[in-house]
Amino acid sequence: MTGQGARPSDDIWFNWNTVDVGAASHPPAYSGTFFDETLRDGLQAPHIRNPSVDQKLVILDHMARAGVRSADLGFPGSDPEALNECVQLARHIIDSGYQIVPGYAGRTHPADIAAICEIAERAGTTVDAYLFIGVSPIRQYVEDWSIATIQRSIVNSAAACLHSDVDFVLVLEDAVRCTPEVLGQVYDAAIDSGVTRLTLCDTVGAARPEGTAALLHWTNQYFASRQRSVALEWHGHNDRGLALANSLTALALGCARVHGTILGIGERAGNASLDQLMINSHLDGREAYDLRALGEYGAYASEVLNVGIPQNYPALGRDVFKTSAGVHASAILKAHQKGNTLVKDSVYSSVPASYLGREQEVLIDEASGTNNVRYWLTVHGYDSTDASLLKKILAGAKSNRGPLTDEQIGQIIATAE
Repeated sequence: MTGQGARPSDDIWFNWNTVDVGAASHPPAYSGTFFDETLRDGLQAPHIRNPSVDQKLVILDHMARAGVRSADLGFPGSDPEALNECVQLARHIIDSGYQIVPGYAGRTHPADIAAICEIAERAGTTVDAYLFIGVSPIRQYVEDWSIATIQRSIVNSAAACLHSDVDFVLVLEDAVRCTPEVLGQVYDAAIDSGVTRLTLCDTVGAARPEGTAALLHWTNQYFASRQRSVALEWHGHNDRGLALANSLTALALGCARVHGTILGIGERAGNASLDQLMINSHLDGREAYDLRALGEYGAYASEVLNVGIPQNYPALGRDVFKTSAGVHASAILKAHQKGNTLVKDSVYSSVPASYLGREQEVLIDEASGTNNVRYWLTVHGYDSTDASLLKKILAGAKSNRGPLTDEQIGQIIATAE
């Protein structure tokens, strides 16, 4: 009963996510990948424990096993120790043979650029320099920056990266709150500098999906009108709870890379959740990832970064594959009896538990019915037709605070024999 069994007819699988209601409203299939910001942006929250360099190396191992192919490995310009760590991480990728492109963050400032270029030289590898500058009117006002200042920084940064053979990715902070007029002048400087990669940031989590779409459409049209090909990336925060929705929108609209962190960690309300992005991409058939390895990545990060995983956290939470509802238990029991794990996993869940190395769990508590007990007895190899035993277990559940544990159920069975 625990095997996959014969796959049922495709007629039982349907999802409105796949329905084409017209080209205007149906986004194209996306082909972008994910950029793991866990070891940079993810560590910028006060409740996050900064991992040791050895722990960072293990995190890199988890990234590689889960299928991450590019990652931000730190801010080397902050101090010499950070620079040395960044070199060590780059060398670990090379020595391990991982297919992860190392990226590093910095300001559009000569010192930060020099630190990233030094990593490329010392590690003997190509790296991506993600150099950021704020562009929104509020940032210009606070920083006393003129548009000419921003343009000059972009031009100088591009030249410095080109000189050291480092790939320059221009990162526009707070782009979602920047006017088209200012963005146009910034984009002109990027074009003049030969920029081919650009990250649009929702730095304070202000965007809604329709705003994300509007910015991306406008940006693509701007570069197309100037006959320039620029690969776009998306970096979103979760202040309004929309980081995942915005990131999926950006991915669907052609962004080459979408940024996220494991468990959505990061400053304030955090970043887009990398694990949720990868799970959605896998389930939608866009890109295959090792979801068991992804779950192990989340568990390790939770431990070493001092981040608890909420019990109802999608796919990785303790309780997400548990139910005590009688109607659900009845359907899961019937699905179990069909002998197909995927059917059992899917009848009351859109995320198959087996993909993450887990199982559907039917609990027995004071609100449960006989089907809950029958399911437990069936999967544990007991006679599920014994009316007396069913009654005793249900009676035990009525007098218990919370669901019965397997041990408690075993004790009830033992006393009934």
